[in-house]
Amino acid sequence: MCGRITLAEMSWAEFRSWLTLASAPQGVISSRYNVAPTAMVPIVRTGEEGPEGALARWWLIPGWYRSPLATWKASTFNARVEEAARKPAFRDAWRHQRCAVLASGYYEWQQLPDGKHPHYIHPTGNAPALLMAGLCSEVRLPDFEGLTCTIITEPARGPVAAIHDRMPLLIAPETLPDWLSGVVGVEVPRLPLDGLTWHEVGRAVGSVRNDDASLIEPIEV
Repeated sequence: MCGRITLAEMSWAEFRSWLTLASAPQGVISSRYNVAPTAMVPIVRTGEEGPEGALARWWLIPGWYRSPLATWKASTFNARVEEAARKPAFRDAWRHQRCAVLASGYYEWQQLPDGKHPHYIHPTGNAPALLMAGLCSEVRLPDFEGLTCTIITEPARGPVAAIHDRMPLLIAPETLPDWLSGVVGVEVPRLPLDGLTWHEVGRAVGSVRNDDASLIEPIEV
């Protein structure tokens, strides 16, 4: 799964250049180091003039849902790539509303005999962000109106599997158009694992009340 991400030192201006966006929101993306589902997160989706940046609530609500947001009880902040095309909550978005969630990194917890050890996983080098395959929907509900999204996950690849058995489906920037256009998930080239690095971090990240740059600092193990 992917249940906690970071949005650190990111800007729409940089994303417009990096991903050749046709449009994007004005202003800055506030740095946050412990972003949990239901927060507003930056995404890229297909617009009328090409790929566009937007903000979406991280917890997908399908377009056919009409009741209040507060009554939606399904856990839809992640969608398994193996199941999304046929799940009622995701199948319409899978066909018509692909997106990529932009994150500077994400946390995953490794289960060991003495408990869960959080790790911070992020891009190597100077990559502005990770592109996490996602789905989005635009909803009009009695208590919420706007975009919602989910992050697609897949079985963990290579050494990442030593931390957790699932990971976000990470897209290489040059293949983002393929994902947005509806290419079958298994056929989308993934970000190579040498584009990732990770380290263990302190357990303070386990509480969403904590949100500062110290959370991503490596600890001695």
